[in-house]
Amino acid sequence: MSRFSDKINIIDQSTYHILKEDNGKRKVLRSSKYKNKHKEEPKLSLLDFLTVPRQKQKQQKRPHLIIARKSVSLQTKHKGKTRLHPKRRIARLKRIIRNYRSLRQHNVDNETKYTEEIQKSSETEEPHKLTLCVTANENDRREQNLALNYVVPNPLQVIEDLKCLTLNEEKSEKATLSTPKHKIHSRRFRSYCDNCTTPRLKELTTQLLNDLDRFQKRAYAHNEIKARAHPRLVVGFRESLSRLRINKVKLLILAPDCENCPLPGGLDDTIDELKSVCQQQKVPYCFSLMRRELAYALHKRAQISCVAILDFDGANETFKQLLKELDVASYQYKCLTAT
Repeated sequence: MSRFSDKINIIDQSTYHILKEDNGKRKVLRSSKYKNKHKEEPKLSLLDFLTVPRQKQKQQKRPHLIIARKSVSLQTKHKGKTRLHPKRRIARLKRIIRNYRSLRQHNVDNETKYTEEIQKSSETEEPHKLTLCVTANENDRREQNLALNYVVPNPLQVIEDLKCLTLNEEKSEKATLSTPKHKIHSRRFRSYCDNCTTPRLKELTTQLLNDLDRFQKRAYAHNEIKARAHPRLVVGFRESLSRLRINKVKLLILAPDCENCPLPGGLDDTIDELKSVCQQQKVPYCFSLMRRELAYALHKRAQISCVAILDFDGANETFKQLLKELDVASYQYKCLTAT
């Protein structure tokens, strides 16, 4: 096809008029390829170049997720029904202590009532008449008991009973000698203690507990799961006894002012059990800080009666000094109780 072709001259009359009206402007074909070509470009002005500050859109508040303190509890799915108000589990030792407290309070109330009744009766009646009545009633009761329980004694049986009595008396004397109560013992320093509470011993124990608590908190911040698997220390009688049974305890710290609870399975029995296990495994134990002082050293609100140290890395020098001071304190206690 040549450059100057005659085909352009062969135009229909209608198209010629259209081209003439458009003043020679070429009409853009509206096909799929050129569908946006017919649109004219928008004219720009100076206002278009001005920057207008945009208003910040209000962010929708997301529901606050409550993350549990124990990350292990998030990993394990809870089985069973969940309660709106879960029951607080009370340990066996705590239940025994509460029972003993209620029993002791009941006895105190009965004694106060009895004393009040005696005072009222003494105010109303004359004192010598009261004494006569009391002695008469006691004599009547004794006579009734003798009449009911009177049996002709067998001489052989009497001899055997006397032997038993002498043996029991010897045993009771030995028991009292094994656990004597000296003047140094009191409510703040009970009879189960084996060493004196020197100021140097208190200082070393507080320093050791502060250091180990700081190391444990740092480990929890770094990796909580690993820190739970390898704790530095544990608190409480149950935890301490369970770690003692698997030979994990390096030092046991007991409070010298624990509450008196002589019931079977109570505080006195648990402390004796802890001491016996420590003596079998040759684990050192000391009575240095009171319950409130132990809580203050570990930054706790509740009083602490027992702390078991499992790992003392990082505080080796303090631990060695504490053991030396413990030997001195135990020697002082022996000297005081020997007299």
